[in-house]
Amino acid sequence: MLISTTAWQALTEVGVALIPRGADRVELTYGEARDTLTVVASPTPLRPRDIAALISRHSEPCLVIVPTATPGVQKAVEAAGWSWLAEDGQRITGVLRIDSERIPLHPPVEAAKRSARTGPVPWGTFTLIRRMIQRPDITQRELAALVGVSQPRVSQALRALADEEVVWRTSSGWTVRDIDAAIRWWLATYPGPGGISTYWYGLAPAVEQARTVVAAAPPSVVVSGDVAADVIAPWRAPTRAVLYARTGVDLAAAGFVPAGEEEATLEFTVPRDPGLWRPAGMEVTATTGLPLADPLQVIWDVRRSPGSDSEEAAQRVWEVLRRRHRDRGHAA
Repeated sequence: MLISTTAWQALTEVGVALIPRGADRVELTYGEARDTLTVVASPTPLRPRDIAALISRHSEPCLVIVPTATPGVQKAVEAAGWSWLAEDGQRITGVLRIDSERIPLHPPVEAAKRSARTGPVPWGTFTLIRRMIQRPDITQRELAALVGVSQPRVSQALRALADEEVVWRTSSGWTVRDIDAAIRWWLATYPGPGGISTYWYGLAPAVEQARTVVAAAPPSVVVSGDVAADVIAPWRAPTRAVLYARTGVDLAAAGFVPAGEEEATLEFTVPRDPGLWRPAGMEVTATTGLPLADPLQVIWDVRRSPGSDSEEAAQRVWEVLRRRHRDRGHAA
């Protein structure tokens, strides 16, 4: 996640509204001031010469996020008219430049959890498993088209997955060796969708909140988490709506108020993971009229949702996914 929950809260506490405009683009507003920035997050501290290199690569203003920022780095960023945030494990500090406004951040906040993952995320590999669960016995050429990567990249990923005994080759194509083992591998390995998340509170039931956002958001939006699980395998009343979209929307205009992650009733993410978007012909819209994320994503989101019975709710979606996969295999 490029912008942590605690950073999001720090922004709202000083009166800055954030709307994701892409997986690494945010629109910030402060009163009448408004600006769209590219987010550049580094897991390690940067030096002034690193900032100079970033400035040479980006023609538009950026928001630089680092663990710590030396006075030299702060000066270099601000001299370019850019913004910066530093999260040192105890508090978030920084300076935002929004149009002509300069907004300093000094509130102490609880440390956010950081991922230990380094290097680029192999989104194509995670998407391969998504598609192979939906389409048993599929060729490399078909997979390349569904995943949106080259055949050599598909071949490389399949070999790696075969070495881990997640997939195997059959006489008619490639398939997962064992549906339950494939789901366990995906859930244990998936780092999350990345991108930028915002958290909101609303008074309506979670399903109605999801409907409101789907109506207000751009066409490319899918519903996950409790609301999607209740459509796929009803078990418990949804407590939080989880939605993914290609670009952000101002949910304050739809009646929501910014909230912390724990008290939020709605989570809205513009993800980095391209596998969240189903290819043409594989989209799923429930009888409720809500466009659904694929079941793997739903399981992942439900397992991290509030409530002591979230694991059992996720297991019921898992059972439906297992049955659908086996039915498709028998029909092939």
